[in-house]
Amino acid sequence: MFKIALLDDYQDFCLSLEYLLSDTFDVQSFTDTNIFLKKVESERYDLVLIDFSIISIPEQGIHNGCNLIEYIKERLKEPPLLILFTGWISR
Repeated sequence: MFKIALLDDYQDFCLSLEYLLSDTFDVQSFTDTNIFLKKVESERYDLVLIDFSIISIPEQGIHNGCNLIEYIKERLKEPPLLILFTGWISR
């Protein structure tokens, strides 16, 4: 089954997306960046969705979703498809 990981600090969004996709996909959602990172490094995902505004890990140079994507790409031999998203827009 196609495996998806989702990182967003807004738990209601995570649960909603997990509910919507769980009939078709194996979805795991995370609100904690550290736990998410450990899972992504230890398990194989086909798709990873990352919110731009995440809980940072300054000691690893991760301050937002962009930094986290770069971190994952540098450490995994075959990184999954990585998608950055945000719920915040400005004019």
